[in-house]
Amino acid sequence: MKNKVFSIITIENNKEIFQTFNKNLKKQKDIDYELIAINNENNQYSSARDAYRQAILQSKGEYLLFLHPDIYFLDSFALRDIATKVYELNDFGVIGVAGCPTGKKSYIVTSIFQGESREAFGTRIKRPINVQTVDECFFIMKRDIYDKIPFSTIKGWHFYAVEQCLRAIIIGQKNYVIPARIWHKSAGASEDSNYIKTGKIIVNKYGQYFDSINTTITKWYIHGYLKKNILPWVKHWKRMMEWNLGIKK
Repeated sequence: MKNKVFSIITIENNKEIFQTFNKNLKKQKDIDYELIAINNENNQYSSARDAYRQAILQSKGEYLLFLHPDIYFLDSFALRDIATKVYELNDFGVIGVAGCPTGKKSYIVTSIFQGESREAFGTRIKRPINVQTVDECFFIMKRDIYDKIPFSTIKGWHFYAVEQCLRAIIIGQKNYVIPARIWHKSAGASEDSNYIKTGKIIVNKYGQYFDSINTTITKWYIHGYLKKNILPWVKHWKRMMEWNLGIKK
């Protein structure tokens, strides 16, 4: 654990939230890491990809861990145990803590908790699961893989982990969700109209390689009528309401 450094990268939008995050992170034991926080309190960046690229230029770690500043580890060895699973998998494109497998039905696999009341959600896992995409709240890439598929120039704050997962698959890598003792304080309902716009860009850019794109928000259809209608957006808000009401799907 002491020889493989994790570069932990986050975007700081709120000083109080970041200070709480950093206090929690400092309790992690038996793992080497560096923390790189990109300040965006004054909206200096118009894109998560741009902010992360700036952070990577400052980073030294073999592993790049991107996470939201409202992620909290539930005990002092949670990050060490995540790292252990990452080392064991070794050959991967992207690893996350919540994601969706490939298939006709889009469903979430995870072991983390979410929201103010720490609700369990999705299909609970106890081992690494091969997935198509992972959620943006927490994901890991090895530097040598990132160098092959650096963040694109797509603007905005959506689909950056999803896009990295799709690109990893295209170059022959597998993506995984691993068990993790993590609490994501956000309920995850931060999408807006730009989410749909970026989703359409992703579908048009990578649709030739996939039958569909499954994300933790909804399933994106590549062909036919469902590609063009508003169904994904309606499904998303229906799912958010179910989670907020405590209805597990």
